[in-house]
Amino acid sequence: MARKWFELGHRSNSQEGLNGNGNSNGKGETALRAPAVASFEVELLSMDDIYSAAGIMNPRRGYSINKVVEMLHSEHMRGLSREIRRAAVLMALDVAGIPVDEVLQDAKVRQDALDAYEAKQRKQVEAQWARKAEENIQIQAELERVKAHYMERIRRNLDGVAREKATFSSWLTTKQQEFQSMSEAAELCLKSTVSEPASGSLSEVSMVDASAKPV
Repeated sequence: MARKWFELGHRSNSQEGLNGNGNSNGKGETALRAPAVASFEVELLSMDDIYSAAGIMNPRRGYSINKVVEMLHSEHMRGLSREIRRAAVLMALDVAGIPVDEVLQDAKVRQDALDAYEAKQRKQVEAQWARKAEENIQIQAELERVKAHYMERIRRNLDGVAREKATFSSWLTTKQQEFQSMSEAAELCLKSTVSEPASGSLSEVSMVDASAKPV
């Protein structure tokens, strides 16, 4: 039964898309939301399953190349020199009546099976990786389009604010002029009202003085 050997590029988190304020702005613009990223798993067979799928059977008496590997990794072989380990393996094969060529042939068949499986799986995963790379290019292009869209909206907002500031500044200038004109007019009216009684009093005094002089 196949089991998962390792996973490449597994993604399980959904990605929320870029969006605006989530509502229509009166121009048919709606929120932009990217689809969730699909998971990507590579399930590879174990070594034993690959051998079984390739029709490789255990040799007689179980002396495959893997048996020799187990012997070399055993506690008894640990710390021994290469020559001593080689002599021990050859002695074990000779005692079991297993030709060395048979073990070497088993190693070659198994290595060929692994190479063939790797080539097949590599072709599949590289095709998947290529599709993901192409998808990333498309996502990048979409991202640039969305970015340009919102940058244009920002530019329009900034231009609108600049125009409104200029309009308001012009109104303030007009208001200040209007305020100044009214203040000057009010001041003139105030001076005229104060000075007129004084002039009238002087005339009346002159007339009284003139009538008082003897003829």
